Amino acid sequence: FYGAGIIGMLVIYGLLQERIMSIPYGGELFTDSVFLVFCNRIVAIVFAVSMAAGKGEELVNKAPLWKYLAISFSSVYASACQYEALRYVSFPVQMLGKSFKMMPVMVWGMLVAGKRYGFGGWGDGV
Repeated sequence: FYGAGIIGMLVIYGLLQERIMSIPYGGELFTDSVFLVFCNRIVAIVFAVSMAAGKGEELVNKAPLWKYLAISFSSVYASACQYEALRYVSFPVQMLGKSFKMMPVMVWGMLVAGKRYGFGGWGDGV
């Protein structure tokens, strides 16, 4: 039940992203995808702080902030690229492309690190 709710909300979110980036507003397409990422992150911060406060959890990080730096930059950059890609491909095509990324990572792991994957691993990748 919860999984269906999460998937349903992600589909709605993706369709709204596609609508924002592909439908003209006053004759022009929305051009500032970094602003959309910024707004997304602000909403996420407000939600996370309210949930932590509601559950009585601490708001102080246990790990140093510099360890979050690379992950944060890559996440923001990936999100901006995702919004930009919606100008050229539809949301379902984008999701198919994102879901396929596991296969090249597995092949790279085999070539570089000598990893081996069984049928279950390849089934998960597909």
